[in-house]
This record gives sequence, structure tokens and C-alpha cells, in this order.
Amino acid sequence: MSRMSRAFTAWACLLILMTNAPTRAETILVAGATGQSGKLIVAALLREGYTVRAMSRSAERAASLGEGVIPAVADVTDPASLATVMEGVGAVLSAIGGRRPIGSNGFKAVDWEGNRALIDAAKTAHVKRFLVITAGSAGRDGFLYTLPLAPYPWKAKAEAYLQNSGLDYTIIAPGGLRDEPAGLIGVRLAPKNDYIVGPVNRSDVAEVMVASLMDDRTIGTTMTIINDETLEPDAWRETLSKFPKD
Repeated sequence: MSRMSRAFTAWACLLILMTNAPTRAETILVAGATGQSGKLIVAALLREGYTVRAMSRSAERAASLGEGVIPAVADVTDPASLATVMEGVGAVLSAIGGRRPIGSNGFKAVDWEGNRALIDAAKTAHVKRFLVITAGSAGRDGFLYTLPLAPYPWKAKAEAYLQNSGLDYTIIAPGGLRDEPAGLIGVRLAPKNDYIVGPVNRSDVAEVMVASLMDDRTIGTTMTIINDETLEPDAWRETLSKFPKD
């Protein structure tokens, strides 16, 4: 191999490495970062080269998420605590969720009022991009889905509030969440009206959420997500790029 050929080969390899290397300098705020879904979202963001501001009520838990993570102590049930954590972020990803039907950590307080506080704080801080995880059954008709002790009506209120907020939003509404690795089986993305009840891996939801952040074509979309064994594991990426606006 000639000297020129060797130089060209080395240059080509360097170009490939530079192309594949994470170069994203944006800081992304993840609300609910220490939860089951939040941890997976943080990990996916770090793999893409983002700096992550991990919001939690516990600085110690947020710091445990690893290098590249900036702990941010705040509580969505205390709107005054949100102003500082919004400073300088490029987008907000909300993976918060109530743990019980009522109370300070209940569905109304977290899924609705907490997300509303995050949206308002993002607007005040001039953060334009906002992505949220809700539920495929949010907004469905029927007693089980409109019962105030269920999370669904509160998640539906958060969806509507975000859709009317003026922010560049993406809403990801999964089916029943389970804990399996991403990319093993297909993922079905569909508009709310075409939602089919079914389970989905949290890790797949995290991958879709981060891919949506990276693709401005998903702005103004509300997508349901379940696993579907009839689809190829990566087929959802093409669906995502062509997903219809609300």
C-alpha cells in the first residue's frame, strides 16, 4: 500500500470515528431521573453524548446515576423548586409518575399537577422542547379510564395541557410497562385512536423517547407504544420519522 493510500485510509477511519462519536453539547433535564424509566432514559441520553441534569428529590440518588450526570434537587409538587433546575437546559424529558391513587405522591399531584408545574417552569425559562411519558389508556372512554383514583384521567389532563402550551412537544404513551432489554422484539408506534392495549419494555420506551428528542419531525406528535413480535426490532425508527402530527 502506498503512502498516499495509507494516509487516505487513516483519514477515512478518523472520519468514521468522528461521525459516530457523540458530539451533543446540550444539557437535557430529566424529571423523574431516578425512577425505573428515568434511569433508562438517562443512560440512553448519555450514550448519545448529552449532558444530563438528573432531577430528583434526593441528590444522593441522582448522583448515583454515573458520570456525565448533574444532580438537580427539586420536587414537582413544589413548583418554586423548579426554576433553578430549568436554567440553561435544551429540553425537558418528564418521566414522573404518581405512586398511589391519592396524597402528595398521588396520581393527581404528580401526573397532572406535577407535569403542569414542569411545563409552566419550562415556559418561564424559555425552554421550548418538552417530551413526556404518559399512558396509552390516558383519555380513553369508560369507567376504568375516567375513575379519579386511576392515573389515566390525570395523565390525559397533562397531555392536553402540554398540547396547548405552545411548547415543541412530543407525547409518548406506552402500554403496560415491563422490564426487559431494548431491541429484542418489535415496537409498534401508533396514534392514540389506533392504540392496542399491550405491554412494552421500559427500555424500548426510553430508546423511542431519546430518538424523538433527536428528531424534530416528532414535534407536535402523540404516539402510543407497545411491543409487537410481528415487527422487526428497528422498524420503529422509520415509523418515527414519518409519524403524523396531532
